[in-house]
Amino acid sequence: MYKFVDLNERGTYGSFLSIQTIFNDINLDQQLTDETGSFMTLTVAGRGNVKQNIKTTQVPGVDGALETDKTTYDMREITVKYKLSANSNEGFRSRVNRLNSLLRGSKRQLRFTDEDKFYYATLSENNIPKEDKNELVCELTFLCSNPYKYGQSHKTIALKKYTWEEYAGQTWRNIIGSYNA
Repeated sequence: MYKFVDLNERGTYGSFLSIQTIFNDINLDQQLTDETGSFMTLTVAGRGNVKQNIKTTQVPGVDGALETDKTTYDMREITVKYKLSANSNEGFRSRVNRLNSLLRGSKRQLRFTDEDKFYYATLSENNIPKEDKNELVCELTFLCSNPYKYGQSHKTIALKKYTWEEYAGQTWRNIIGSYNA
């Protein structure tokens, strides 16, 4: 017996792709998706790109140039391609307005669900093509004036006892707990 799958059947709204966009602690894929429409992160570009500013000096009579020892990283741009859809024209406009409202603010945390790191980013452009239907592929461009990627901070403690024997039989929780008191 054969089972056929309807290729035109829409999936459930609870299933998301493996990557989602989180800006200012708001998951855009979840916040803008309901029974009347959706926001879906399709691709992300720019997270792995690195551009260095290399200072050089021309030396008369010497081929090439002399590099200085100090290089710096240039700003980073991260581009998020997404699909926005709604059941009606009014619903689409409402979803665009909600998205633009959620993207306000400067140097907010931008992260993605496939990595436990974040960037400080500011939306520089929400590029929506000609609105001729209620399902469009669009692009967000974020400027990261600070090009670095950050992770969760970890607490560092200094141990006050100087020999391992003084800690014998204790757990890290007991040791750390005594320093937090």
